[in-house]
Amino acid sequence: MTEHTSRSGVRIAADFRDNLIIDRHDPVFASMRASKRRHLRSANSEDAVTWNVFRSLRQIAPAVWLNDLFTAAFPRKTLTHTEDATVELWKTVEPPPALPLDADEGESELDVVIETPSVVWGIASATRSTRDQVLRLIDVGSYHAGTRQFFFSLLIADASKSKEGAAAIDAYKDLVKPREQLASHRPDRLANLAGISRLAWADLGEVLADAATDAGREDERQYAERALAWLRGRATGKGGA
Repeated sequence: MTEHTSRSGVRIAADFRDNLIIDRHDPVFASMRASKRRHLRSANSEDAVTWNVFRSLRQIAPAVWLNDLFTAAFPRKTLTHTEDATVELWKTVEPPPALPLDADEGESELDVVIETPSVVWGIASATRSTRDQVLRLIDVGSYHAGTRQFFFSLLIADASKSKEGAAAIDAYKDLVKPREQLASHRPDRLANLAGISRLAWADLGEVLADAATDAGREDERQYAERALAWLRGRATGKGGA
């Protein structure tokens, strides 16, 4: 199999690893669904953006980039203890105990989970994000956060191409509706839910650009530069590993 272009003009890599710029042979891929690996082959894959950008950012001191990215999603808010932040991709989280009583619900997956001692920030790709799916991720993310504040963002390339997910965020961002709709199995009424927002791929590019000049170590700057070049390349259809 060789690289080809889809009918819509999107570059499709021969192997999903050809579309990755970092940690191509991580053990996570051994147990990944075949459908997700296929999706990773596309130059427009939001999963590829998640992996290449956040795996690269994970190599850079959080103090360099985390607050900038957080305030892009939640203006006028900042994080503390960023030096202790962790970044995990495609994290499996369990549902609240009462949820399976109402429906046949199992574990869910958050694309990115950033945690500090006081905050959990869950980020989900807009791919396949229906209103119900967004609400489910807010629910399980809040439960996972426990006594810490929970923030949720939907990562969107273009709101016009992710209309249902963007509409869900707009409906839920005042925090009232998700608390009302989840009240039947969340007696705590999601007291730790502190913010819901959109996050744009352009925000990732700005943070990477700043890190490429501001990071204190040369290797950190190189990680940022490579991820930024890839992100810009995929926007023009020329991205590659």
